[in-house]
Amino acid sequence: MSSADTADIQLVDVTKSYGSNLVVDKVNLIVPKGEFVSILGPSGCGKTTTLNMVAGFHEPTSGEIRIRGTNQVGVPPEKRNIGLVFQNYALFPHMTVAENVAFGLKMKRKSRAETEVAVKNALRSVHLEGYESRYPKELSGGQQQRTALARAIAPQPSVLLLDEPLSNLDLKLREAMRVELKEIQEALGMTFVYVTHDQEEAMAMSDRVVVMSGGVVAQEGRPVDIYQNPVSAFVADFIGKSNLLPVTKVDEEKGKLRLTLKGGTVLIADPSASLAPGKIELCCVRPENVQLVQPGETAENVLPGRVDKMVNLGAHVDLWVDVSRGCTVKAQIPVRRLQNVDVGSEIKLRIDPAAVQPLAH
Repeated sequence: MSSADTADIQLVDVTKSYGSNLVVDKVNLIVPKGEFVSILGPSGCGKTTTLNMVAGFHEPTSGEIRIRGTNQVGVPPEKRNIGLVFQNYALFPHMTVAENVAFGLKMKRKSRAETEVAVKNALRSVHLEGYESRYPKELSGGQQQRTALARAIAPQPSVLLLDEPLSNLDLKLREAMRVELKEIQEALGMTFVYVTHDQEEAMAMSDRVVVMSGGVVAQEGRPVDIYQNPVSAFVADFIGKSNLLPVTKVDEEKGKLRLTLKGGTVLIADPSASLAPGKIELCCVRPENVQLVQPGETAENVLPGRVDKMVNLGAHVDLWVDVSRGCTVKAQIPVRRLQNVDVGSEIKLRIDPAAVQPLAH
């Protein structure tokens, strides 16, 4: 049985144009049952348009959208058996928590007994037992968000679509809700498709991340794989912090790549399985993979340089080090590893060849 046969959602060559403006361009995507998948990208990349097409609010210009194997093109939103959670929650202020959660069930003409059981189960799932009689104005931001989530899951939809539902929360609550939302999804075993521009949010919650740029899928995969092995400069720059260093020359030497950077600095890298040496224009190095060479230490890929800037962030210090004219490397160094280092200090950095990721532009 293929992955498409077991998919809750499948997009096949989905395209959306508004006149001459191509917003989504032949997107293909399979979301298996029970996965938490985030569609991630900057404003204007097509992620929200893609979600709206899955929801049925917009029809694709071409292509197919299948939910549990059935093509949904032309099917109205209320017939698609999906749940929706939006950025603004859209709770009815004159209804209690229980009444808000029951709303979708009443629209589906469920019996009173069925509705009561479903509301009770949904509120238990989001840890809001005992809040049934409260009104939205009596709830915190996080409680309102969970009420909206309970309302969406109460009718037991096939999939749940979430459009930046945490963006209105403050930072600490947003971070707490990331953990809680993932726990709820795992407990329910429900398929979640989550749209966000926040890469930390996507990395923290997702089984799989779909990175979009310019209406196409730039890369998809497990968060750790995308972080460690970006396929383009865009993905490397958008996911996490990175040094994107211009490569002016590439030589192959003893099973390794010898990358000459702008200014003449040389880095040794492991060969790329997917990129021929002649296609390499950049290399990506994550700041946490740049280490400070202590006196007496020897290693491969040692870069002498001068500290241009330092920012102390408590557990670690960010250093900007000029390693050659026009080439600056950012390093994230634990505070305990820094001794007698200040702006203007001459230091040496080292980078494991396995942490140097060759890239095309």
